[in-house]
Amino acid sequence: MSKAPPNYRLRLPHLRDMTRAAASLIALVAVGGALTPVTASASAPSTSPSTAGSNRVSIPTTNPYYSLVAAGMAPTVGYGQTVNGCAVQPKTTCVRAQLAGAMLRGALFDYADLDGANLSGATVALASFGYASMAGANLNDTILTGVTLDYVYAPGLSLVGSSLNLGAIDNGDLKGADLRHLNANFGAVVGSDLDHADLEGANLSDTDFNGDDLTDANLSGADLANGDLTGSNLTGANLSGVDFCNTVMPNGKVRNPRKGTCAGQTPPAQSKAAPISIDSSNIFYPAIHALLVGHQVQAGTVVNGCKIQAYTKCPGAKLAHADLQGAFLAYSTLDGGNLSGANFFLGSMAFAKASGVNLKGIALGATSAVDSTMEGTVFNKSELTLTNLVGADLRGASFTGVDGRVSSFSGADLRGDNFTGADLAGASFAGANLTGADLAGTNLSETTLLGATMTAADTTGATFCDTIMPDGTIKNPTLGKC
Repeated sequence: MSKAPPNYRLRLPHLRDMTRAAASLIALVAVGGALTPVTASASAPSTSPSTAGSNRVSIPTTNPYYSLVAAGMAPTVGYGQTVNGCAVQPKTTCVRAQLAGAMLRGALFDYADLDGANLSGATVALASFGYASMAGANLNDTILTGVTLDYVYAPGLSLVGSSLNLGAIDNGDLKGADLRHLNANFGAVVGSDLDHADLEGANLSDTDFNGDDLTDANLSGADLANGDLTGSNLTGANLSGVDFCNTVMPNGKVRNPRKGTCAGQTPPAQSKAAPISIDSSNIFYPAIHALLVGHQVQAGTVVNGCKIQAYTKCPGAKLAHADLQGAFLAYSTLDGGNLSGANFFLGSMAFAKASGVNLKGIALGATSAVDSTMEGTVFNKSELTLTNLVGADLRGASFTGVDGRVSSFSGADLRGDNFTGADLAGASFAGANLTGADLAGTNLSETTLLGATMTAADTTGATFCDTIMPDGTIKNPTLGKC
């Protein structure tokens, strides 16, 4: 579901994958020191989309990116640092750890055992919990800005009063989770099991809840303005008092459609500080620039004979060089199509069928393709920064020369794929199957391969720097930036 500016649908929870860098989060966020505060009144920050010249953008405190970028400028917990008896690193065992109020910004807890742990009130922005076990863990009143919990096993997890701003839970098990009053504005919970979960009073505005099992869940009093429930199961769910406004329902239809902004949809300022300015060297720049100044295709728009909406069927679609920014094509059929050179920033292809598609040179930055089927699809020379391909079937796909920095391929099937010459710095391949993949000449600096299968994968000439290997060791560790 797409909306007119300034309410672009932000499917950008995958930004959290910049925390995958083993040595330095800051090196990825502030490339070349490109982040600087803008001179402005702290009491009356600008709320209008603005650019500071053709190669700079100013992020006001009302922009959902603001807290994410600000968090990236703050100190992070050290890799392997011990906090209250818990070693902060992948595969750590910290059952029932007492981490309430701890500083865990940028923590890498992938594959960790945190069952019953208490992280209430902790600083957990930009952390990663991919494949972690967190059954019964307490994360109440916790700021989870930019956090990922992909494939997390967390039945009974408690997130009461917490914030999941620009964070994501993809393919997670959260049966019976307590998510009352969770603020998931601009977050995403995709392909996850929320059977009997309690989301009473939760803020799910501008949030993706695609393909989730919400059987018998309690959504009473939840805010679903501009939210997206496409493909989710609401059997037996309690929807009393829910705020529906421009809400995409499981069948792809919009409930209570409205032009413009829904009541209470515009987020309040996240800080009294001045706006932050970034230039084009920053990893966030393309997506934020597109968000602030780009044009978003409206749901239902017909482009070259293809209706742009959920569940659309456009096999063989002729969309080369089309403007598809913000397009919502979840559960769509695009097999054999041509989208080469298209602008597809900030969109969604979650659960789409897009095998054998020509995506050469496409701008797919910050777009979600979670659990999509894209066998044999060609991405050569494409812009894939911040793209979310968690759980996607990409067997036999080609990614030669792509810019895939800080993208996520966690849990994806990448058997036989060609990545030669690709820039994959800061990307996540946690749990991915890279059997027989060609990674020759790729940049794997600060990339995580934790839990990945790499049988017969070719890494000839690849750059390893602070790279987390499948067994959790770090290849070519440094004390500074790569």
